[in-house]
Amino acid sequence: MREEIRRAFSPLHASQSTLEEVLKMAETKKEPQNITPKKIVRTVLIAAVLTAALLTLTAFTVDYVLNHREIFFFDSLEALTQQQSEDHPDAAASYAVPGTAEESKDVETPSEYVSRAMEQGLLENETLLSQKEGDYSRDGWERQVIRSSEDSFYGNVVTEYRTAGDYAQKMVVEDLLDWDLTFLAEKMTPMDGGQIAVLCRSEKDGQLLWVKTHLGYIPREGSRFSLSYEYNTFFDSGEDPEYILNSSYDRSEVFVTQDNVEVLIQEYDGQIWCSAVNRYKTVSIYATGCTFEEMKDILNQLDLRTVLI
Repeated sequence: MREEIRRAFSPLHASQSTLEEVLKMAETKKEPQNITPKKIVRTVLIAAVLTAALLTLTAFTVDYVLNHREIFFFDSLEALTQQQSEDHPDAAASYAVPGTAEESKDVETPSEYVSRAMEQGLLENETLLSQKEGDYSRDGWERQVIRSSEDSFYGNVVTEYRTAGDYAQKMVVEDLLDWDLTFLAEKMTPMDGGQIAVLCRSEKDGQLLWVKTHLGYIPREGSRFSLSYEYNTFFDSGEDPEYILNSSYDRSEVFVTQDNVEVLIQEYDGQIWCSAVNRYKTVSIYATGCTFEEMKDILNQLDLRTVLI
């Protein structure tokens, strides 16, 4: 399980200290023996790019509902832990703080993530079925790798890995996603080899179980911008509330885009994290070399409503 958590953490830009803390919590928390990908992903999403810390204090403030997701903001630790204890009386209180830019320097880049996914896969014990080179205009991808595996949560699955430089301008997943990203590719330089779409289907009936896309861009020299989309038929991303201590960030707020999508934006030490959630669909961003206002402008042009409905 430790290795699966490490791999899941890689594209999320979390520091090594964050990873070790999550591994520690995963080992000590009382859970059923079979740790499913659903549990792993949930742990990672809550802790990604954050250093988790266990607390024991009390009192409460304001809440927002973010596309079927509850987000609670607190001005004091006492308020945060009191609300958590009321919501989850049988669980230890916890909160999170972001890692520094220095801690994030060595985190896997989108290009490195794509390379690892294509060469090794993302699930455990995958068996290679085929690999092909293709033409984007004809096939919708430039390289395709298909693997099979027996997953502890999803059962027997077939996972398709697709890459194409053109994904930086348009990401298409049949019957699910048709995302025009031309403006982003014009505003930034698409990262070489940093675009991937991963589709996981049931081996039995071909049902689409989950999709992950990960796209890398370079806003300015020495900076990075990664955009991720995830769809999971079994995991409601807004199911668990989020608890945010305002003083942990330089700035943290819910921003409503021009197409009426609520996005959580957080900034710390020159880094920005964004997330928008609607049930089984999530869009997330990690960026450096980008201001808070520049990020809002980007979010306004991303057409999030279309990809989240």
